[in-house]
Amino acid sequence: MNSLEEIAHFLSIHDDFIIVGHEGPDPDSLGSMLGLFFGLRKLGKSCRLVSADPLPPYLTWPGLDQVELLGEEFHPGESTVIVVDCEPSRTGKIAAGVLQAKRLVNIDHHERGRGVGQLVYVEPAEAATSVIIYRLLQRLQVPLDREIATALYGGIVGDTGGFRHANTNSEVFRIAGELLDHGVEPAKVAREIFSMQSLGFLKLLGFALSNLQTAQDGKLVWMAVSHEDFQRFDVDPEMTDHLVSYARMLDRAEVAMVFREVSPGLVRLGLRANAVDVASLARHFGGGGHRLASGATLQGDFQEIVAQVTSTAQRYLLTGELNERHS
Repeated sequence: MNSLEEIAHFLSIHDDFIIVGHEGPDPDSLGSMLGLFFGLRKLGKSCRLVSADPLPPYLTWPGLDQVELLGEEFHPGESTVIVVDCEPSRTGKIAAGVLQAKRLVNIDHHERGRGVGQLVYVEPAEAATSVIIYRLLQRLQVPLDREIATALYGGIVGDTGGFRHANTNSEVFRIAGELLDHGVEPAKVAREIFSMQSLGFLKLLGFALSNLQTAQDGKLVWMAVSHEDFQRFDVDPEMTDHLVSYARMLDRAEVAMVFREVSPGLVRLGLRANAVDVASLARHFGGGGHRLASGATLQGDFQEIVAQVTSTAQRYLLTGELNERHS
């Protein structure tokens, strides 16, 4: 693992970068990308932003119009690729091209091993990757402005759940306060992240809540939304990973799960917990993430996946044990 000083030095001596985030980009992924993009541009570096998946339509942060949406074809050429907020393999359809980069830098805050890259900095103690980018820009002596501050503040707000999650501490508030001093509109940022939804989504949410399932006296709770359900309510499944936050509102819930069939046979699993280590459960199914917030992608029959995962989760809650890894 490299130090943040080593990352800063590397960025200072190179000039041509492509910044990539994870599939299904969320506020922290985008905030990290944009904050670093604007920072490197201030240093006179050549810099591009690319994504394999569409961006959330409700965000209006400066610089989002600079993100290039790519298909599976991605050829970094001589550029240094910087992957933020995930492992390179989680960059979606462009992962093969990302991994072919001649120089690869990986910056993340998700708990995992070193990962892949010429330089890798992973710090799970940080509340968001946007916090790491803030510290990196400090070391590069990049002055903050409204564009950088809006991106980093939005990333922090997104990954702390609006400063409600257990990863919120005094340092997070200190950094957020400093960012607000540079023209960020906090009410607008919070509304775009948490409170702007289409009529179709609200109807889908009502449907999903009406079919909410529980086990173990409400300690385990889950929603399951099929591809047909998304089509019926005309909702893009890639824009609904926050459904899990509604499932976890159940007062007795210790583990909340959401199953989203984003395309026929392709299921995204979202996991949230108050104290239980759901990262272990996610890794069991080929995913990963934080101890209290994780996920995985599974392929197969939707109902069979739901049954398999819920059965494993119930056993895990009862015994703390997992059987052989599934794929």
